[in-house]
Amino acid sequence: MSSRRVRRWGAALLGATLAAGLLGGGSASAIAAADPVPDGSYLFNAKITFGDVRACSGALIDPNWLVTAKSCFADGTNPTVTGAPARATTALVGRTDLTTTSGVHRRVTHVVPHPGRNLALARLSAPATGVPTVALATTAPTAAETLRVTGYGRTATEWVPNRLHQGSFTVQDLTGGSVGLVGASAGATLCKGDAGGPAFRDDAGTVELVAIAATSWQKGCLGETETRDGATATRVDDLGPWVREQLADVQIFGVLASGQLTYGVIDSATGDLRANRQSTATLGFTPKAMATLNENTILISDTGGTLYRVDVTGHDPLTFTTTNIAAGWSPYDRLAYDGYGSLYYINGSTNHLYRRTITSAKPTGADLTRATAVSSGFGQKTITSPAPGRILGTVSDGRLLSYRVYGDGPGGWTVSTLATTGWAAPTHLVSPGGGFYYARSSTGRLDRYRDASPVDGSGTDIQSFPTDPVSTSGWNQVLLSARPWAGLVSVFGAKPDGRLSYTALDPVTGAKKVSTVSAQTLGFTPKAMATLNSDTIVMTGTNAHLYRVDVTSHEPLAFTVSAPIATSGWTHDRLVHDGNGGLFGTANGFLRRYKVTKAKPGPGDFPGWPVYDNNGDPATGFSLPTLGATGRNRLVATAGSILVAYDVDANDVWHRQDLVTTGWSNMTSLFSPGGGHYYRRDADGVVTGYLDASPFNGSGTDVTAYAPTGPASTGWDPILSAVPYDAWPDSTRRW
Repeated sequence: MSSRRVRRWGAALLGATLAAGLLGGGSASAIAAADPVPDGSYLFNAKITFGDVRACSGALIDPNWLVTAKSCFADGTNPTVTGAPARATTALVGRTDLTTTSGVHRRVTHVVPHPGRNLALARLSAPATGVPTVALATTAPTAAETLRVTGYGRTATEWVPNRLHQGSFTVQDLTGGSVGLVGASAGATLCKGDAGGPAFRDDAGTVELVAIAATSWQKGCLGETETRDGATATRVDDLGPWVREQLADVQIFGVLASGQLTYGVIDSATGDLRANRQSTATLGFTPKAMATLNENTILISDTGGTLYRVDVTGHDPLTFTTTNIAAGWSPYDRLAYDGYGSLYYINGSTNHLYRRTITSAKPTGADLTRATAVSSGFGQKTITSPAPGRILGTVSDGRLLSYRVYGDGPGGWTVSTLATTGWAAPTHLVSPGGGFYYARSSTGRLDRYRDASPVDGSGTDIQSFPTDPVSTSGWNQVLLSARPWAGLVSVFGAKPDGRLSYTALDPVTGAKKVSTVSAQTLGFTPKAMATLNSDTIVMTGTNAHLYRVDVTSHEPLAFTVSAPIATSGWTHDRLVHDGNGGLFGTANGFLRRYKVTKAKPGPGDFPGWPVYDNNGDPATGFSLPTLGATGRNRLVATAGSILVAYDVDANDVWHRQDLVTTGWSNMTSLFSPGGGHYYRRDADGVVTGYLDASPFNGSGTDVTAYAPTGPASTGWDPILSAVPYDAWPDSTRRW
């Protein structure tokens, strides 16, 4: 074996282990015998901290994505797998000097390891806004070429440097996906903490990412005695197609007439088709309808009435398994899933729409619960779900219809006509959410559309791309279904000391996905709060002022507080926004309604008036311990031990219905994002979830306990408010 090959495969991995004594001051950071990087240079660099285990380096290649070493996310002997990192992981991006607050601090939410190289992509909790990215090289490194390597690993003299460091390295050789490096200047060596650090060309300021640091003998690094020299890096110059596929955000599954499964990946911003595959295996049954639940789970019914769960076991090549989970589905020929726990299906003979709740990411028959017969008259050719509790459908006469579905009974659903003509041709319509629609024609063409406000009931802002479709042909599937951009129940809270909290729940399983508390305080004592959208909250203080709080980051939680929108009269002890422009508040036992006309309202933007009783008098009796909103002009509250529903009609008159008469006492907060999801907090700080299958039918017989429940949900703040499902714009991440 040559000395070069020994250098490559005998060297040590570069992820820095975090010693207990370093936890308070940071983790090991930079390159031995290297120069500090000047402020403002190479801001695409990132320092990644994997729990309390190790620190690595990385590079920002997209506002939402880093590239780094796969070994950085290894947890003991467990390999790095696709999904959430095994330990809480954060990234500092664009911070040359670690003692400053420049750049951004983000949580890593998802890891995609490369199947054959020591490389992984890491998705950030929010875009690294304002931080420049680095482009992937498209030409391979050559022997004797000089590359610059940057990293936060240890140096020859420091365990924990405070600055990003850089060094020049010469390419020795290439072997498959690796490149051998040796210091171009005396003493230049990669050290622990440099794993994932970028190796790049810098041609007069034009930077191309060629590789990422992987292993090194660590000669010259502090604490090391090794005399052998050199390092290896993992090539990225030939991984452009793989990277672009992982970064694309629309996944569409389909079934061919032959029974083979298909998989397409589309970039929503450009409409570019990044991958297009089909399985070798066939389903083994004749498919009738399908709905995609998540990236590796699909429901498909057959013509005999069996409902199968199809588990995708690999995307390249496309492989899967099938499991029979239910019978009796033969009448239903259209399925759609909204990503928030609601599966919609239509009886092809009666055109009756039904809804079921899904309570597992991998459901069995027992996880398809709470069946609701919504209504008849649903004769659409094809349906999809563009948002929680919503269905989009095409009609053979050319109309495009949008439905908001709450359940059965009066007011259980509403419909808006987005277009009166032009939608007769599509044989399939699919949407991942976010206002992106894809329509397949009988000729196999796939067109794309963008709805700027997909929940407003108007189609005037739908943009089409007739000269730039996804594909002009080739989409020959008999069934198509998009993976939904599965959402979250986003909840803000206020602590007595003025700090804010943010919690994100999985609406299907109830699991906490995010839980963070701000370091800063509001500057006033909070009394009541209502969330207008994903980054805007209005709050009253004990001083009777009304404030607007603008959330600038969810992870970590940061915000700004406006000057008071109003400095008197806001003595409200309860506030709630219904997601449709209605802000409700209670003060001194009276109920008032205000109109919200802007996503970021200011002084004078809250015209208000009292809500009245049947005699035309201002409504009294609203000294309620809790108040939530379930939809447009719909409220839910607790009164003693009773769960109460209110609706306020067009004449501003309120109507009350008692849903559940016992078991709802001692509640300090009740919040709902909509969709029949209720979450109550008791005096001990425990939050319990409930689901109302038909929240507008005036009955509580279909209100059942739902996740999360029990002690795992303790510690919630006394003041809580959910982001309404109907709120738009919505800047929260979908997946």
